[in-house]
Amino acid sequence: MATVNEHTPNSNAPEEVIKINDLHKAFGDNKVINGFNFNLKRGENAVVLGKSGSGKSVLIKLIIGLMKPDQGSIEVLGDKVETLSTSELDKMRVKVGFLFQSNALYDSMTIRENLEFPLRRHWIKKSTNKNEVDNLVMEALTNVGLPHTVDMMPSELSGGMRKRIALARTLILKPEIILYDEPTTGLDPITGKEISHLMLDLQKKYNTSSIIISHDINCVKIVANRIVMLIDGKCYATGTYDELEHSTDLRVKQFFE
Repeated sequence: MATVNEHTPNSNAPEEVIKINDLHKAFGDNKVINGFNFNLKRGENAVVLGKSGSGKSVLIKLIIGLMKPDQGSIEVLGDKVETLSTSELDKMRVKVGFLFQSNALYDSMTIRENLEFPLRRHWIKKSTNKNEVDNLVMEALTNVGLPHTVDMMPSELSGGMRKRIALARTLILKPEIILYDEPTTGLDPITGKEISHLMLDLQKKYNTSSIIISHDINCVKIVANRIVMLIDGKCYATGTYDELEHSTDLRVKQFFE
């Protein structure tokens, strides 16, 4: 089992797109993140495992600049997140897609309008070519196997289909990094497995780098290139699924029983 501090520099190693060094975040006396260190490599799916309340969601908010750390640094695609202005954060977030646990689709908009929304906010300012927008929408829907839903409403879709649409919207700006918050929560096991394989397919197609928060051990087994154990606010251990599953450390083993 490898720990994060055992990394040996290698000139042939993949580029690190997220670098987190000695990160701390407390709320009063509650030290949620307490000296967390972690680097995400380009093209890698890293799953963060931890108990409820262990700080996984706080970690994601720190990475995208919704919270500021008390101590330490976060570097995303070369930018020091804690030093960025509001406008600089907006530019950085275009490169970082976020899949909400709740999907966060707009119920009053069609699927087409939901997918156009991030384009209109970020990308369409550079171009008003409607055909190009339409092509991007249909490409994103085709990627998740749902081109026929383009003019439907979210209320007409199943939970698994809404999750696919949310993933399509996340991908439409072609982000370099995707942050997944419990991507299979609320889905039946078969649909959850389908979503997990879809995440893996899209990683391979676009060479995206991802941090995935998940309690679904079946999802973890499918998508994780590496698992990060968030315990006591620290990166307690890292390794592949097989390495951690066979760990003799009781604090690690409890997640795989």
